[in-house]
Amino acid sequence: MLGNRIAVCASGAGEDAQDLRALAARIEAPPLAIDDDADEAQLEAAALELRRHCLALAHRQADPRLKSPCAGTVARLPSGSRVSLGYERDLDVSVLERRGGEDYPPPPGWRSVRVLCRSGQAALACLLHLALSMARDGTLSTRHAGRYFETKALLDLWPPGVLPRVPAGAHDVEMLIGEPAACSGRFEVARPEALPRVHHALLLDTTLSGPAVDLAPWFARHDGAIAAVFRSGLKLDQAGLELANVGIVQLMVREGSGLDLEALAEKLRHIRGLTATGLTLDELGALSAPWFLDRDYFHRYTARLFAHNEALARAIGRESPVFAPDCHPCLLSDTAPPAAFCAIRLRDGDLADHHRLLACVEREVGRRGIVATKGGSFGFRGIRYELVEPDPKDGVPFLRVALGLRGGTGTAAMIDLLAELARGNFTAGRDVHRLASTR
Repeated sequence: MLGNRIAVCASGAGEDAQDLRALAARIEAPPLAIDDDADEAQLEAAALELRRHCLALAHRQADPRLKSPCAGTVARLPSGSRVSLGYERDLDVSVLERRGGEDYPPPPGWRSVRVLCRSGQAALACLLHLALSMARDGTLSTRHAGRYFETKALLDLWPPGVLPRVPAGAHDVEMLIGEPAACSGRFEVARPEALPRVHHALLLDTTLSGPAVDLAPWFARHDGAIAAVFRSGLKLDQAGLELANVGIVQLMVREGSGLDLEALAEKLRHIRGLTATGLTLDELGALSAPWFLDRDYFHRYTARLFAHNEALARAIGRESPVFAPDCHPCLLSDTAPPAAFCAIRLRDGDLADHHRLLACVEREVGRRGIVATKGGSFGFRGIRYELVEPDPKDGVPFLRVALGLRGGTGTAAMIDLLAELARGNFTAGRDVHRLASTR
């Protein structure tokens, strides 16, 4: 555990300051008033200032223009690119779709192209329409190999005769929606080799693990001609600044299948337009920030963030008398994909117990002077934590702790706090320990 803390402390505030200055320079923003000695509160303020500047540039182009613009209207994006404007639901976002290289190298025998939607859920909704439009009889037997509650809720909106679910243990399925790492209060790691063979469409949600997903075992189970890897691009793709909601789809077709990749992508874009799930001009402008869809930056950003969350998980460990042993994929398998947060759950604790755990963490964060935000989501530059209370049918309550990019003393202090709670060896920790041990 000491080695993990040394590793995350080795590069913290100074590296974050350098990165923020580099991002500001890439969009020719005014210099940020920070140096390598800036504390974490100053770095958080500088990140928000950079975000405000990005959004101001985006709004400068979008605000003067009507949603139904006159013929011939052209807007210039902050990146310098120009885009012709018509009805916003049909906005051409190819300037971003063509940016950079492929997020995931297509498996041998496959070709791919990128399509952007307005959110990760919008991307999945459009993909479901696309897959069903190509089904012979308008139905697709479906397996959801994951735990994300909104995916389940979206599937449940379709009549069961359209997307009939295959039972556990089925050997074949027409459409598989997979999550390499899934969380419903406890993490699970998918085993593609144990899933049904896929005969039509494979859809993989990589929101939790970003670029660090091995596609090979999934495609080894796929006999069909269509696949897509999709994710919410809000979480890990925007330098932690949350400039705009966006769903990123890498659409793939099997070579020799007779399908035209570009025609299929245009059909997906047509569905996007019909359902008004494309980007707005504001969002397109904000996402023209040069680090969005910069593959090298995406890998560097996520690698640091993943390392911090793994360090927290290993400090908690599997043998805690207080916390359950499945707070992160790295504790479940040596080959598991990473995850952008830890899901900390009391052994046998109920919702009231988890509320007391949250109060304990909140109190200690303040007492120790840790710069951490109580709030939802993950993928930020700093630390976020919240109590997640899913519907009982969708999962169990857990404390989501998401360590961000920054690292340094604040990250090390948060790891120390949760590790002490896990061992139950200081006053607040003993209080939490009793919650778990007396039930």
